[in-house]
Amino acid sequence: MKYGFSLSPLVLTIFLVAAPSFVPLRTPTQNTGPKDQAKAAAGSVFEGEIMDNDCAEMGSHAMTMTATALSTPDLCTTYCLRFKKTPGKLVLYNAATKMIYQLDNQQEASFFKARKVKVIGTYDQATKTIHITDTNSVSAS
Repeated sequence: MKYGFSLSPLVLTIFLVAAPSFVPLRTPTQNTGPKDQAKAAAGSVFEGEIMDNDCAEMGSHAMTMTATALSTPDLCTTYCLRFKKTPGKLVLYNAATKMIYQLDNQQEASFFKARKVKVIGTYDQATKTIHITDTNSVSAS
């Protein structure tokens, strides 16, 4: 007596070819990942320069760069973040509105330090913090 069963190669081939047709297809709007869904939910765009909080409070890197003989905003930001008595944090500074936004994701912000950017995210007014969804460099014009 034989127990169990075996599928003939023909039946197995038909099953493997037909099986994907039973899986429901997703439309492109349903096929968005978590990051795309977060972008759609976030929606707010903030522009400015990613810099250290000390220079943002002064409105520019000029004073620190002069005092320390640093030649670029990137070096100034690095100095202020690592070598001051009280290390700073990266923020988004909008020079046009003089607004300083805290950034929740310091690691992502560090890729864009001393650069003009557009940050997409949600803004927590109580803490003046942007919860970053995405960050993009803005070309100088």
